[in-house]
Amino acid sequence: MSGSSVSAMVVGTVFIMVFGMATVTLVDSVGESIKNAEYTLDKPEVKLTSVTDKEESTGPVQQVTLAAPGGDYANGATCGVSGSSGTGLQLLLAVDGSDMVTGATVSSSGSGYTEGETVTINCGATNATVIIDVHEQNTIFINNTGPMAVNIEHIIISLSDTASKVQGDPFTFKSVYSGSEQYIFPGEELSATFPLDATSHGFAIGTDPNRAHLAIYDHRSAITVTITNE
Repeated sequence: MSGSSVSAMVVGTVFIMVFGMATVTLVDSVGESIKNAEYTLDKPEVKLTSVTDKEESTGPVQQVTLAAPGGDYANGATCGVSGSSGTGLQLLLAVDGSDMVTGATVSSSGSGYTEGETVTINCGATNATVIIDVHEQNTIFINNTGPMAVNIEHIIISLSDTASKVQGDPFTFKSVYSGSEQYIFPGEELSATFPLDATSHGFAIGTDPNRAHLAIYDHRSAITVTITNE
């Protein structure tokens, strides 16, 4: 083998060794950089904008006032009503010896009734009427202040009464939301209006929890409930 060939082989071998060492060093350097790098992942950030507890224009019925006693009613009967766009109201009747209604107690509050409307008690006879007084309801406004869309099924709400130190049961925002949105997007605001339910929320309808809490994974938000008793 000639001298030039040997020299070329030596130079080539050295080049390969140097290149290999440089490659290993580069890989190690990149690996160390990745190990030491700090990554900040997007996190959901949804805030409670406001929470109110007040009487809305429509809602479930709290109580009724007798407007006309009618006749041919049975004492102790449970009756529905007609003449309203609301549904589900049931009344327990008090009736005198002349079969006229003297009073009615709400046994099922229903929903969608209008404050101050007059409805007819439906128990065969149709001439006794009552005036509707609707319950207060809770309205929750939330705003997405973060960088990512959030599934509203992942937003957990709970209410509490700080005076009595009672914590309500957690529920999803979706369970009280009546709109069509599945996600709340960055900068978007959504609201939900609903009556309290002892089974679903840990507070019975007509009670006044004064603190609201929101949670999405490890993100938290809390706000005082604005209570308006009308």
